[in-house]
Amino acid sequence: MEQKAQPAVNTPERIRGLIEQDIAAGVLAPGVPLDENALAARFEVSRTPVREALLMLAARKLVTIVPRAGTFVYKPGPAELIALLEYLGELEGVAARLAAQRMSAAQREQLAALHQEAAALAQAGDQPQYEAANARLHELIIQGSGNAIVRDEIEDARRRLANFRRHVFDQPGRLMTSCAEHEPIVRAVCAGDGEGAARAMRDHIIGKGKAFADLVLANAP
Repeated sequence: MEQKAQPAVNTPERIRGLIEQDIAAGVLAPGVPLDENALAARFEVSRTPVREALLMLAARKLVTIVPRAGTFVYKPGPAELIALLEYLGELEGVAARLAAQRMSAAQREQLAALHQEAAALAQAGDQPQYEAANARLHELIIQGSGNAIVRDEIEDARRRLANFRRHVFDQPGRLMTSCAEHEPIVRAVCAGDGEGAARAMRDHIIGKGKAFADLVLANAP
């Protein structure tokens, strides 16, 4: 049976996605101006789809459009960074509590195994692989929450923080600290302790204050 071709991503959406990738990767630093003409030349399009893409990014709070001044990559101040991280911590805490209540036995086993894998990577000092395992562990908990709205809100907060959280694991000892913070989360989720899981996850996201403060200070104007 002949399959129908999938519709192509429209040009503004494609441009939005590519600019968003550059922001998350740090290619476009916070506060950098985005020139419509330069972007139009880069993507070989007129300025109209570029403007539409920038409006999409503004709706996601990844760029700031200042009338008569231009468009700039989102650059929160220290207080806003703190607020965003607190918000993300609360959201992931909700996800952890729900996961503790809703995860299947198979998912709990998978979570425990993934934690052990991450622990071995942290012990070996393998930062790239640890970061990947860390992302899978958090994603499994979010998936286990069974709440699509919480997932969407977490993704939104992460997008806004992506440019600032890229170097969290560069801090000396952070791999082992992160892994140690996972232990009470995984234990509580697997035991069905919703409140314990939420509390441990909030502490982990904020990093008990240290990684959190370091992040804010590193990005202070």
